[in-house]
Amino acid sequence: MERSTAILVALTVYLLGMLTLGWLTSVRTRDSAGFYLGGRTLGPWVTALAANASSSSAWSLVGVSGFAYRDGLAALWILPGSIGGFLLNWLLVAPRLRAQNGDAVTLTDLLAGPRGVPGRSAVVVFASLLTLASLLTYTAAQMQAAGGAFTHAFATDPTLGIVLGATITVLYTLGGGYLAVSLTDTVQGLMMVAVAIAIPVAAVAHFGGIGAFAEAIGNVDAAHYTDVLGGRSGFVAFGFAMSLCGIGLGYPGQPHAVNKFMGMAPGASMNVARTVGITWAVLLYCGMLVCGWAVRAAWPLPVGAHEDALYSASQHLFPPLVDGLILTAVLAAIMSTVDSQLLVCASCVTHDLGLARGSNRRMLVGARLTVLTIGVGATMAALAVPKNVFDNVLFAWAALGSAFGPLLLVRLLCGPVAPWWSLAAMITGGLGAILGSYFPVLQAGFADRVLSWIAALAIAWLGARRSRI
Repeated sequence: MERSTAILVALTVYLLGMLTLGWLTSVRTRDSAGFYLGGRTLGPWVTALAANASSSSAWSLVGVSGFAYRDGLAALWILPGSIGGFLLNWLLVAPRLRAQNGDAVTLTDLLAGPRGVPGRSAVVVFASLLTLASLLTYTAAQMQAAGGAFTHAFATDPTLGIVLGATITVLYTLGGGYLAVSLTDTVQGLMMVAVAIAIPVAAVAHFGGIGAFAEAIGNVDAAHYTDVLGGRSGFVAFGFAMSLCGIGLGYPGQPHAVNKFMGMAPGASMNVARTVGITWAVLLYCGMLVCGWAVRAAWPLPVGAHEDALYSASQHLFPPLVDGLILTAVLAAIMSTVDSQLLVCASCVTHDLGLARGSNRRMLVGARLTVLTIGVGATMAALAVPKNVFDNVLFAWAALGSAFGPLLLVRLLCGPVAPWWSLAAMITGGLGAILGSYFPVLQAGFADRVLSWIAALAIAWLGARRSRI
């Protein structure tokens, strides 16, 4: 079977499967509450895999492997950042959020506090607008990765991949809402971790063992490739390390992942979900680092093509059908994030901002129209914004993480935060992250992912103390 034919078969089966799941869950989605949280019925495995897949987009496959390819052992700093973020979510956020979310349907709903409190509407408006703007950028970056995957597979213009991936994702999200997103994300999460195991094992075997693999990395002809700080020193080295570790601080602030904890069934085992979630994260990120290093040592890419590392490894290590399945896993990573982000955007417009008030059916129709509108807008943005998946994702990630993460942690650990303090924390974190990305301190990523987060945390904590006085 020719490579292009094998890839086409794998993709067709996968995409039809996702559409089928969307159709099957659509019959169980009868109102807006079910569309957003699925009746809070998720079990531990579905919660773990769906939450992790939602927060681990194409960035975790294409971006991380590409970063490791380009920067060598300095990419190790991604591990305490990303895995630390999963630990933060599963040890602190998930159990408390499931217990404390009450009647809240969205993260904004929870953070804004009880209805009728002065200042609540301002919190809701700012949070909703920031969420919509950030997730539009985030979703566009995922669709760009879909375009890259199709270009790799069929040597076509990336526009085809962007449009096709967006169309399929929007269709099944439109149908089944939260249940469709959660079930498809579970399948997608399993595919992602399978790739993260298969490629490193095959790559190490290709070199002849772990020792030979380590030797090959040491022989890479690139300055500071085996230096864990990439040749940096002093405050610049500190800023570099902290900017990557700071990725973990953003995990509690990602509404498209956090809402999976809110939809977890009250009796579902948190210990099982936690074990599955953390194990999955370790396998995924370690696997992608090994992938990037292996490609640099064995099959060097043209300058600027570092985010093709995963595709190169797949093509060199596996027969066409398996290569097609791995490409499908990249699309799975994209879809697992995009579908959840579309759902969050819909909840911002119809539930938080209340732009589709009325009967349950009217709100459900409004939610689906919002999913369609955001999907079209993100597709257009994907065709226009600069194509760098790693940087574009982290830009939106930092804005959401710094705006919502500190406030959520304080809310869960210390109690309610007064609305005006909540708004101040969101503005400081969200806008601070955006400004920090344009005016970096010490190293790109330090101001937007660390300093803005710390400032927002301090304000939220002060707000919680004032609420108790």
